[in-house]
Amino acid sequence: MLYVNIHLISWILLIITAALAFILKDKLATIFMMITRVVYIPILVSGFMLALFRVPRDPVLGSLKVILGLAVIALLEIGFARKNHHNLSANIIWTLVIVFALTSVLGLYLANWYFF
Repeated sequence: MLYVNIHLISWILLIITAALAFILKDKLATIFMMITRVVYIPILVSGFMLALFRVPRDPVLGSLKVILGLAVIALLEIGFARKNHHNLSANIIWTLVIVFALTSVLGLYLANWYFF
């Protein structure tokens, strides 16, 4: 239960910091990109602990959730790199939003729709 709460709160913080990193300009965006990267740590630790519990019980969906979660982080980093090179396209943002939504729905399903 503790890891679920840590994971959910960390994802909420990730949404806020990533949105600010994409919206703001230059130095402030860089600061929020770094904060977002720090938020990855509790997400990865709590996600690993939740995967240890879930993957043996439901290997396909549990593994898919891990892959989708890592894909969200990878897409965030791709978006950050493109933003720094002033080459950010709407395709990356939409892909990120869709993969994030799929990850969220699957995560909530695996947590039996437990929010907090």
